Amino acid sequence: MGLPLLITSGIGASSAFAAPENSTSQVAGQIQQNFKDGNYIVVLKDAPVASYEGGVSGIAATKPAPGKKINKGDKNVKAYEAHLRKQQRAVASSQGVKIQKDYTVAINGFAAKLTAAQATELSKQKNVLTVAEDKQFAPDYSSTDFLGLSGKNGGWATQYGGTANAGKGTVVGVIDSGYRPDNAFLKGNPVKPLSGKATVGQPYLDKDGTIAMLKADGTTFKGECQVGEDFDGSACNDKVLSARYFADAFVGSIPEDERAPEEVISPVDVGSHGTHTASTAAGNYGVDLESAGRDFGKGSGIAPAAKLSVYKICWEDTDPDTGGCYTSASVAAIEQSILDGVDVLNYSISGNNNSIVDPVAIAFKNAAAAGIFVSASAGNSGPTPTTVNHASPWLTTVAASTFSNELMGTVELSDGTKYRGVSVMSSEVQDKPLVLSADAVAAGQEAADAALCLPNSLDPAKVTGKIVICDRGVNARAEKSVVVADAGGVGMVLVNISTGSEDSDVHAVPTVHISNPEIKTRVAANPSLTGSLIDHDTTGLPQTPLPQIAGFSSRGQTLAEGSDLLKPDLAAPGVNVLAGVVPEAYNGDSTGFMSGTSMAAPHVAGYAALMFSKYPTWSPSAVKSAMMTTSYDVLNNDGSKNLDNFATGAGEADPNKMTNPGLVYENDVNDWDALINGELDAKNVNLASYAVGSLVGDVTVTREVTALTKGTYVASANVPGVDVKVSPSTLKFAKAGEKKSFTVTFKNVSAATNKFTHGSLSWNYLGTGIGNSAGKGKAQFSVNSPVSVRPLAVAAPNLVEFSGASGKGSFDVLGGVTTNADLSVLGLAKGDVTPTGAKKPGEGAVIGSNSSTATKVVKVAEGTKTATFSVNADDANDDWDMLIVTPGNQVLQIATESASESTVINNPAPGTYYVIGNLYATNDNGAANATIEYVGLTGDAGNMTASPDPLALANGKTSTVNLAWDGLTEGNWYGSVILGDTGSAVGVKVAVGTNGAAVSTSNVKVYNQSDIDKLPKSSLKKS
Repeated sequence: MGLPLLITSGIGASSAFAAPENSTSQVAGQIQQNFKDGNYIVVLKDAPVASYEGGVSGIAATKPAPGKKINKGDKNVKAYEAHLRKQQRAVASSQGVKIQKDYTVAINGFAAKLTAAQATELSKQKNVLTVAEDKQFAPDYSSTDFLGLSGKNGGWATQYGGTANAGKGTVVGVIDSGYRPDNAFLKGNPVKPLSGKATVGQPYLDKDGTIAMLKADGTTFKGECQVGEDFDGSACNDKVLSARYFADAFVGSIPEDERAPEEVISPVDVGSHGTHTASTAAGNYGVDLESAGRDFGKGSGIAPAAKLSVYKICWEDTDPDTGGCYTSASVAAIEQSILDGVDVLNYSISGNNNSIVDPVAIAFKNAAAAGIFVSASAGNSGPTPTTVNHASPWLTTVAASTFSNELMGTVELSDGTKYRGVSVMSSEVQDKPLVLSADAVAAGQEAADAALCLPNSLDPAKVTGKIVICDRGVNARAEKSVVVADAGGVGMVLVNISTGSEDSDVHAVPTVHISNPEIKTRVAANPSLTGSLIDHDTTGLPQTPLPQIAGFSSRGQTLAEGSDLLKPDLAAPGVNVLAGVVPEAYNGDSTGFMSGTSMAAPHVAGYAALMFSKYPTWSPSAVKSAMMTTSYDVLNNDGSKNLDNFATGAGEADPNKMTNPGLVYENDVNDWDALINGELDAKNVNLASYAVGSLVGDVTVTREVTALTKGTYVASANVPGVDVKVSPSTLKFAKAGEKKSFTVTFKNVSAATNKFTHGSLSWNYLGTGIGNSAGKGKAQFSVNSPVSVRPLAVAAPNLVEFSGASGKGSFDVLGGVTTNADLSVLGLAKGDVTPTGAKKPGEGAVIGSNSSTATKVVKVAEGTKTATFSVNADDANDDWDMLIVTPGNQVLQIATESASESTVINNPAPGTYYVIGNLYATNDNGAANATIEYVGLTGDAGNMTASPDPLALANGKTSTVNLAWDGLTEGNWYGSVILGDTGSAVGVKVAVGTNGAAVSTSNVKVYNQSDIDKLPKSSLKKS
């Protein structure tokens, strides 16, 4: 969002425009962290070792050249690390902070325990990029057959040199919950000392006894088999070259009696997630697949010849709601992986959806700068919009798709009705009574709990010998079948009550998982019905189209960077994926099914290993581009193309076509740093996708492509309702490696406003001719990119400011459509002002008062259309921050470098608000005074007019709104001009002040109540 502009009476307008009320594009930059006492990661702005390109006197660049890795023993690396640690100590000591762990390779930062005040103060230092809580995140039949990799004509044979070479010379790092060393996917031979010259892809023992391997890119991987509990360090082999663990945050945060009894402080996996992801990405070829007593043939990892390096950061505790994957552990693992020399990182762990500068994202940026491809899971919060994780453009965010119709089961009722679902049962159930679980509630239990088949909720007298119909939700799916079995049930029908995936869990009783809740109505109407559970599809219905995006897969748009980045990037198999597991967690099986974007991401990590083995000099962004532009359509349930780019990204990645993309879009750390520093708009990052979060008038973006196949390419685009012009529209490349730039201009023609429209842009290859006759004929292949743009009706400033008891002023708006907008006015209303003060700066905020805090209690009335809250410093040299606790107990924290703070909430929830002024700094570290101010607008007060009414808007043209006001007395007056039904409103502030009062607030923040509802609950204490 643009900064508001102070406009004096009678003077022209601001060029800063805001998104409409139902837009989320501005939220990411506005909502600041509600700091509380706890563990944090502090990231400084200067580059770490992985991306440092010089600039410090006497220290040369440490960023590795293409095809090289960081040499930890290099004198410049050592000197620069010392420089960074000195810088970190200076930042920490400025607030009396003790550094717990420093980071110098993946990020320039440190982990520390901070008070709320320390976190706030550090976040405002000019050389600090971000201060982020050390959070716990959750770990978010062969798919290779579906992907066309297996078989004599499959991709392994035709594109990657056969299974013995598919991924050879590469190392995939898996940051997860560890691994099970004895799993068949991960077994290998002992590694022997080097005899003679190192060969690509052949591990050997170094002189110090450490496993090393010459990689395809000419560098050498070298890791460590770290000794730990139940792991003596001897289990690494010629498949798993290295295994490390990062337990400091877990051990420091979770008492031993709250850790899962099976958890071990070592690289060993106890829950299966890490084993599953590692074996999916690069598991051995030809492993026997068996689950729940059924034989599923043989399976392989995507890159069976690639090697693995395991980084355990996720830990099991006794709280099912915590994931145990700590931010500090993630950063440490990423840093170590860079030093070890991995080629690919898989990160099947959740993250945030509104920032590209959290510590993990910054660490991945510098991993990518070091040449590492990063695959990250999109998240499992779908189909809800704006839930996609991992917004950063330097990593590849992966959605989950379906890939198989083999795991079918059928519920057959005695009236002839059949319901198709998913099942892996090893034995069928024939002609048994049916009972709705809600009708089998045990004495003293709630029917709602019984409906969900929660523990102890079912009455054995009503369940024994029957098939029980249970609702999905609340407790684990597999636990429901245990509850049924414990009550004497012989089978279960698991029903999705709302949209959701059908999952192939191993159950305690034969089970079919269906998505048709109509079965409950049918059985309730005829309790005498019996049923059978069949282990295959008997419905005769057409096969479900493949692939489809899983219902659970998180959707865009991303809330980061004004939604000018398109996420997810692409899709891969993530539903009912069969891979390695921990037997103790899977009823003795060593292979098992899992679903999630966690399962999709390692497919893409495996693809990257295949690509780096074939093309070891390619950049991570080139590999990502090739995956995206050669992907194919994801389908809807009716077989039509899924047109929602926020579900599919570029589409389903195709490992057989990505080897020949024709053109690639490349970007590097210089682009990423420019983006972070505000020097490059997100929509202009050179990605193989296009996103414009605010389309008003003509919006032009620039791209550059590198030719891998010479010849002529002609552009075409289709974005419904939007005119797309590509210039030049024909690109002719005389040789591979040649680069050419082009622009793409978008303009809304007929698309609906304030919502995204999705389409695509393609470069169609017409052959090798580059003369005058080139550019004609049928395309041989296309380089395809997804396009998502959001047309707005108008772009307008958030706030305009004037002064004077009476006067005139104006502001400009930019039209996104051609229409007439009826103007309406709220206010002007005078703020309710409470004088206050604080004794000294530096103490954390509370609800109430302390030496640095004052609180005003505000009652926001029903029907209030806008609420403005301000903390106004009496002295412009002081620095006050503001926090607002809402009736829903959410908290907004507004902490900028300005003396005063202000925020506006559109359509606020009625009720009690606590407006807190917290004194951050004064010149003499002493007392300071301020006022806390509130005004709620409900209607036109008759003291301000807006003209012309209606306001004529024209697409791409500027229109001027003229204001006039009179009759104001001393103080701050607030109003709003609503621009018809465009969804936009412009805040108005008129200051009538004397005695040097600091009446101007230049850092107003504007929220919608829908944004407030997404904020975390307040942890502030009451004084």
